[in-house]
Formats: sequence, C-alpha cells, structure tokens
Amino acid sequence: MADITVYLCKCFGEIAATVDLEIVRAGLGDNPSVSSAEIVDSLCLNRDLETMAHQIREGVTQKVLIAACSSLARGDRIVRGLVHRGVRRTDIHLVDIREGCAWIHAGDPDGATGKAERLIDMGLAHLENVQTSDDVSVKINNEVMVIGAGPAGLAAATSLARSGITVHVIERAPHPGGMLRLVSRLYPKDSAASSRLEPYLDELERNPLITVYPRAKLQSIRGYTGNYKIRLSSGDDEHNLSPGAVIIASGAKVLLPDGLFRYGEVANVISQMELETRFRKGAVATKNAVFIQCVGARCQDRPYCSTICCPASIKNAARLKAENPVANVFVIHRDIMMPGSVLEGYYRHVMAQGVRFIRCEKDRPPEIIGTDRIEAVSVYDAVTGSTRTIDADLAVLSTPLIPNDDNRRIAELLGLQLDRYGFFREIYPMHPVETRMDGVFICGSARWPVSSDVAITQGEAAAMKAAALLARSQAAASDFSRVPGRKFGHARVNVETCSGCGNCMAVCPFDAIRLQKVEGKYSHVSRVNKMRCKACGNCVSVCPNGTMQMPEHNYLSVGEMIRRAF
Repeated sequence: MADITVYLCKCFGEIAATVDLEIVRAGLGDNPSVSSAEIVDSLCLNRDLETMAHQIREGVTQKVLIAACSSLARGDRIVRGLVHRGVRRTDIHLVDIREGCAWIHAGDPDGATGKAERLIDMGLAHLENVQTSDDVSVKINNEVMVIGAGPAGLAAATSLARSGITVHVIERAPHPGGMLRLVSRLYPKDSAASSRLEPYLDELERNPLITVYPRAKLQSIRGYTGNYKIRLSSGDDEHNLSPGAVIIASGAKVLLPDGLFRYGEVANVISQMELETRFRKGAVATKNAVFIQCVGARCQDRPYCSTICCPASIKNAARLKAENPVANVFVIHRDIMMPGSVLEGYYRHVMAQGVRFIRCEKDRPPEIIGTDRIEAVSVYDAVTGSTRTIDADLAVLSTPLIPNDDNRRIAELLGLQLDRYGFFREIYPMHPVETRMDGVFICGSARWPVSSDVAITQGEAAAMKAAALLARSQAAASDFSRVPGRKFGHARVNVETCSGCGNCMAVCPFDAIRLQKVEGKYSHVSRVNKMRCKACGNCVSVCPNGTMQMPEHNYLSVGEMIRRAF
C-alpha cells in the first residue's frame, strides 16, 4: 500500500548543491510504499510544518519520511513541530541528507546522491515495519512521602505543603530534626542550630497538610510514578499511603572512631559529636586542645572527603578559643578543605584569632600520648620537617559522615542502587536531585555528605521537582523519558512464545519487568510495567527467541533496514 510521502528538502541550496534530488525522486517512483515524493525549498519554517500537517490530517498521506538536516540541527524541530500539530511520532521518520551526505561528501556529488538514496531506502524500510506501543495513563495522586526529617526532609516537606500538597514525613527517630538536633552552633556565622530548625518545626506543627510518622519503618513499596502503594509502621500503628512521588532525605550518620587514635582507651579523646554534646551542656574547659582531621576518612575504606569535617572543626576550635582566649588550640590536618569564598574567609578569620594549624602526612599520623588520660599529641610537621610534641588535655577526632543503615532497605524497596560506600549516587549531572526512577527524588546527605544549608537547598529543589510532577492530574507512560522529549515506546512481550527465562528482568535497570504465572502455561512469562519502562532496549538484546520487542524499533524493521543498506 502506497501510504508514505517523502519530502526532499533543498535546505535553501545547502543540500541541493551537492545531492541531486531529482535523481533521488526519480528512484522513489517505482517504490510501492511511496505515494508521492516532493522536493521543497525548506521544511523547518512554520508554514512548511502547517502544510505537511494539513496533508496528513486530510488523509493525503499516512506516514512521512523527511529527508533534510540532522536531528541535532533543525531535524528534531521539524519532527516536534509535526507532533505538536497532531501527527503520531511513529508515523514520522527523519533521514539526515545534509550533514551526513551533502556536507561531508561535498566533493563527491555522485557518492553523496547514492548515499542519500540508500539512507532514504532504509528509512522507508523502517516506516513500512514500524509498530506503535500501546500507551497507558495514570491519575497522579497529589501526595508526597518524604523519607527522613532532617534539614533536607523538613525543607522538602514544608515547601510542598506551602504549595498545597499533602505530605507524609516518615522519621526513624522519635522527633524530627535529624543530626542538626545534636549540634549546638553552625558555621560560618556561629548561629544557634535551633534557629535553623525552628521555622521548619513550627511549620510541621501548624500546617495540616503535613503528617509526621515518628519511629517509622517502611514495610513495603509498590506501584510507580504517580501512584505508589506504601505500607509503614509507626510505633505500634500501621499505615497505608498512596503518594504520587517519593523524596529520599534519609541523611547520614557520623562514623565512630572506634580503634583509632586510642579512642575509648584514653580519657578526653573524644569525637566531634561528643564535643557538640559538651557544648550543649555549657562551656568546655580546656587549656590545650588538639583537633585531628580525616580520622577514618580519605583512607582505603573511605577514600572520599566528607566536606563538612574541616568547617565543623574550625568552628569548634574557634569556640574553644573564644571561651578561653589563653587556651592553645591546634588543628592537625593533611589538607584543609574549605570550599567557596565564604568558608575560605572564615578559615582565615579563625586563623587570625589564634587557632594554629599543623599539616601532617598520611603515612605519619599523629600519636596520642598518655596512660589513662591524654597528656600530649606527637605529630610530624610536614612544613618544618620536624616532630612536635603538643601538650593536650583534650583531643577531638574529626570523623566523616557515612551512610545510614536504612539506605540499603530503601534502595531495595524502590529499585535503586547504592554506590560502594552506601550512598545513593543514582543522579544525573544536569538533574542532581533526580534518580533513574521517575517520581523518586533524593536530597541531602543521603546522596552525598553536605552541610545543613546545602541539604536545605537540595530539599527545596527536590520539592519543586515533585511539585512539577504532581501539577499534572494525569500523565501518560510515554511522558516519562530519561532523555529530552517523550518516550518513543515501551517494551512488548509476546506471552505465547515467552519461555520465562528471566533474562529481561535481570538486565532491566528500571525494575520494569516481572515474571508472572499465567494460567494454562507451565512456566512464568514476563510482564512489562509501562510506567517504569524507559525503552532502553536492554531486555530486547538478551531475549533468546525474540519474544521481547520494542514495537517502534522491532526486529523486522531493523533487519529490513540492514538488508537494504547492504
């Protein structure tokens, strides 16, 4: 059946100067699939798009092959313009005969013309065999579940509630606030930690759209974008929620320096968080304090920098110095990490107050001297090349943030993966609070160690991403793509020939395939969740008998394109 119209674009002479479009059109005359072939000056102008869309709507043609510039130039604009005017994406095929033929073979017109003919013939083979995926739509529930009530989770929850969205905040601790509840003051302004938490805690109390579930534990998570089914326990009660999106703000915890620098063996060798506890009880009396950086960090087990340890130590060192100006306060470090001009200025200000910094070497770490109580710290000064013994009645070990134990459970329930350390690192460079699972966002130290102010910023960003999703009362599966634009299709399984081997389920990175028992068959068969499927094609590549196909790019289409190419 001749149902394909071919548009050959001159591109205002850019293509026609090299490719003989008359020869190309003449060669299409004998093709039974082609109803007509037109040579036009341009296709990217609005009037051109209107003309093509009108011809398709009036039934002059059913499918369109556009031979013009590449999708990276204006080809994609042409395709999007036709789709916007009501043409199905699967009825359009774009062939690059400008960059791929006319430009690259400008010195060989005959070769460029022949190549253009073969590319167009391959495009026709695709249109002749292309199929269309069945799309589905779902109702988007106007609710969000936030996992974690630290700074990131609180910022996300309050931002969403102020936008009129119902929020469920689940927190493993008895009270919201996260690690910020354990800190007395914040760098670089030395403000009270409570002053950063209070606005969010007040919003939790007075906003009826926010429900907090303390001592909560996730039991199960099912469903997909727009309609998750979540069961959790909070104390002795069980709850069933149906949020449209999930925000992971599970935070992190501080590494305990067990077995490092005689921690737990010698009195007054304490962690940074233990010093914070002393500050919350009142002034800390010390005459000679030593802070040791990178304890348990930037090592074989944890080669990463936790980013907040140096600012936290400098803040507490400055506080000890302020409480007792005659005290000797030292910070022993391998490198001081103070990213940004604000923290760099803070570091120089504290140095000017009299806090002293000693650079050591990784292979020659400081040593704690003392029997029952710390008496001194011995350290090799990498700057002077000499070993120094510093009197000390207090040693503070600065340890990194490490992942929370809940991360693995959350990742399993949501179909996500963790990095080698246990953080959620499934983020995209241009979309840092998104994960590979649509409707699941991540913020704060769950994704990587950050300070409370950065965690709050990320929480607000995740909230806005979730709000943008929930702004639609209904959404189609084809709307959720990992690349710009709509998803071009979904994987489709032939249940009659599926052997239930499970290869497709094993390689699916989006947890979109499950094996189900079908009555009348001796084995299980694959089922595709279209809301989760991203049309990556991994399942197609491992299917042993061609049962799994991508309708828009199926075996018949690809095979015929290859046959005609060669």
